[in-house]
Amino acid sequence: MGVVIAECSDSDSGKNKYEFGGVTSNGETFQDKCDGENIQEYFCSVDNIASYTLLPCIDGCEDGVCTVANNAPKALAPNQDSNNSKLQYYFYGFIVLLILAMYVYWFKLRKKRR
Repeated sequence: MGVVIAECSDSDSGKNKYEFGGVTSNGETFQDKCDGENIQEYFCSVDNIASYTLLPCIDGCEDGVCTVANNAPKALAPNQDSNNSKLQYYFYGFIVLLILAMYVYWFKLRKKRR
């Protein structure tokens, strides 16, 4: 009895919905394709068998590839004024020094006076 080894190759190296690719397995070729707003992305399974999964495309699908919006990404946080951030660092530094001075006074200098 012979052992059959499945061979599978993927041109876009797995589940890459932003690159068109195809999978060849046992002489058959399967290419990534759009399924409405989703993409049918082919890949080689753990058992080296051609498989596919449906992945969502946020900005739509065209010619077997998820499209990317041309809009620039929105900033996640507003830009801070550099002078304001410097003042914050000085304030935090002052607080740390104040706490350190209180520690030295209470636990070091006060014991010496007794």
